[in-house]
Order: sequence, then structure tokens, then C-alpha cells
Amino acid sequence: MSSETKQNIIEAGCEAMVAKSYNGAGLNEILKEAGVPKGSFYHFFKSKEELGIAIIEKSVDENIQALRQRLSDRTKTPVQRLRAYYEWAREHLLSVGFRRECLISKLALEIGTLSGPMQSAVRCGWDQWRSIIAQCIREGQSSGEIDPNQDAEALSDFMISSFEGVLIRVQVNNDIAPIDEFLHFVFEVLIPPRT
Repeated sequence: MSSETKQNIIEAGCEAMVAKSYNGAGLNEILKEAGVPKGSFYHFFKSKEELGIAIIEKSVDENIQALRQRLSDRTKTPVQRLRAYYEWAREHLLSVGFRRECLISKLALEIGTLSGPMQSAVRCGWDQWRSIIAQCIREGQSSGEIDPNQDAEALSDFMISSFEGVLIRVQVNNDIAPIDEFLHFVFEVLIPPRT
């Protein structure tokens, strides 16, 4: 059994869960889309829950890669890097016609009270995002761009939670305006340009 087969299952599961939700995506449907027999599935995963954890981890890794790519651009100040990440997310949503949901948030809402292991995987992902964003905030505090009295971890948490809510509003409204409001309040009010 190849790792490619495992990746095909994860990819098919990801697509199905974005489209239908964790509970709405049947295992047989996922395996048919992946072109994998049920016996092969159990070679890689003990259960659908274990597949769900792998899907969460894949989504977290992709988000972290995008986040690190934008926050590591040292040609920009820390605040410019943070803004660039959220502006990139805005442009991405526009390019896909508002139809790409945040799988992590979707699964978190659905399985939060059902699966301890999946809940832990989501929490681990958010902890990693918070840490990366908080580090950039601390750099901004050191350079004088961000008020040093702000708690970097709390500000990072707020930005993540707010943006996840914004993504839901974008889906419901089919409109980019909630992201523009987020950008305004975070980068003009909460972290105003310092002179």
C-alpha cells in the first residue's frame, strides 16, 4: 500500500467534508471518489474519526504553510506582513467566488462535542496559528509598530477568532465586505498605524 493511496483518501475526504460536512460525507462515497476499496482504507485508518484527524492535520499544515510564507517576508514590517496574510486570504476568497470554506472551523462546529480526538486536533492547529501570529505581533511590539502593552497571545487569539467568524459571514452574505471590515478594525483601530 502506497502513501499515494493514503493521500488520495485524505484528499477525497477533505473534498467531501468541505462539500457536505463530517457527518454528511459517507465513507463509501469518500472511498469511491478516491478509487480505493474499503479494505485498503482500513490499512491506513482504523475509523472515519482517524481519517477526520488526518484531514484536520492536512488542513492545518496547509494553513500554516500559507501563514509562514507571508509572515516570513522580511522586506515588510511585522504589521505589513500580518495585513498581507489577511489580504491574501481576501483575494483567495474572491478568486474562488466565496465558495472555499475553512474546513477547520466547519469541523470544529460539527464535531466539537462529539469527538475528543478530533477536537484536540483542531485545538492543536489553532494553538500553532496563535503562536505564529503572536510571534509576528511581538516583533511588531519590539519595532514600535504595535503597542507593547497588548498581550501578543490574546491579540493573536482575537484575530484568529474574529477572522473565522468573518469567513462564516462571507459565506452567508456571499460578499467580501466582512473581510474589509475586519481589515479596517484590526489594522486601523486595534493596531493603528503608529507615527
